[in-house]
Amino acid sequence: MVPPPPTPPPRAAVAFTGGKDSVLALHLVTAFRHLHPTAQHLMPVVLVTFRPLDSTDDFKAHSQHWTALLAQSLGLPLVTKHISAPFEQSYRAAIKELHRDHQVVRLVTGDILDIGEGFMDRAVQNTGVQLVRPLWNLSNDRVLDLLATVGVEYVVTLTHLDKIPRVLSERLLGRRVTREYLLEMFEWYERTEGRDLRNEVDWVGEYGEMHSMVVDCPMFRCRVVHSGTSTKLHETPYGSYSYLVPDEIHMLPKDVSS
Repeated sequence: MVPPPPTPPPRAAVAFTGGKDSVLALHLVTAFRHLHPTAQHLMPVVLVTFRPLDSTDDFKAHSQHWTALLAQSLGLPLVTKHISAPFEQSYRAAIKELHRDHQVVRLVTGDILDIGEGFMDRAVQNTGVQLVRPLWNLSNDRVLDLLATVGVEYVVTLTHLDKIPRVLSERLLGRRVTREYLLEMFEWYERTEGRDLRNEVDWVGEYGEMHSMVVDCPMFRCRVVHSGTSTKLHETPYGSYSYLVPDEIHMLPKDVSS
């Protein structure tokens, strides 16, 4: 008797900025789920970026062009859902559209902590889509370990200057970051400025200290690299930020050095 074919894993959308956390979450529900015993095995079929409808200003940390190139390297479609107030209802409507248009029943996010006070839990209610958060409540050490083990290479693209001083920010923006490099920079800052930031700054930036874009990972067909190290200051009602302004962002075959 021929056994029945295996049941395919649930179809999933991945909330995707191109930052390290969303890319790591994608790996942990697919080829690298063995690294996280409780991670679900899913079939990602679409990447989704949620962006404010009433903003003509591109995300400073995650440019649309860079995000689109990363999606192209992954070989997955990327859709943008524009969000406006009231935000919870707007997110819920967008998630319902994902369920309808792409038949997804899971939404994967790279959230680590409940910064939004249950916002996404409420947003998925009555949508036919369940929330999946492979990084949920993991320690900074564990997230940094997983990034290194999986092989997610990333650069810092934005820093919050109210949390990371400008002199340190200049040594992070545009740089490929590892736990070792962060430790080196914090130790340098303590030697030069006499202040130990290691217990003040969240090392994975979950409180907005820093944001990132991925350069390479096992699931990419090509690397996505940038040239240029120019930065700009961005003043907002929420604080001061410094962000990377690349001269160019382009795809590069994996066997070619950047």
